[in-house]
Amino acid sequence: MGGDPVGPRRPRFAGRVLAELLITYLSLIPLVVIAATLTAAEITPARFLLALATVGVIAVPFTLLGLAIGYTLPSKAAIVVAQVVFFPMAFGGGLLSAPGDAPGFIEAIAPFLPTRGAVELMWAAVGDFQIRTLSLVMLGVWVVVLASLGGWAYRRDEGRRFS
Repeated sequence: MGGDPVGPRRPRFAGRVLAELLITYLSLIPLVVIAATLTAAEITPARFLLALATVGVIAVPFTLLGLAIGYTLPSKAAIVVAQVVFFPMAFGGGLLSAPGDAPGFIEAIAPFLPTRGAVELMWAAVGDFQIRTLSLVMLGVWVVVLASLGGWAYRRDEGRRFS
């Protein structure tokens, strides 16, 4: 018969990732409604669908990072650590500026952060932006590292705090 049964661990972990993706999409509804009704922002239906698909891809590393933090630390510490990690990562990845408008030191470190690969994918989905290979490769590296870290933290915590 070949192969071991998957067991309950992987489906549960995947379920947590999918639940976070659903929450991500739900949280975007007010943003899209405000952009569509109160700003001059315009997007074609095809680019909008591409942007929705892109959200599904780029949310994964940050979901994995959040799960790793949440399963590794007590809940009060996890909240603080998440804020301390995510905001500098957003700044360092260039999320707080337009393409090419970030300060030089940000442009130097940005390709090595997962936020840069994510934002470049989104810029390309909604506009005319050339994605840099380094940013995409590093995003992939981050996904592998964060999936490993998140999986390790989940296995370590399994049954202690969450079921």
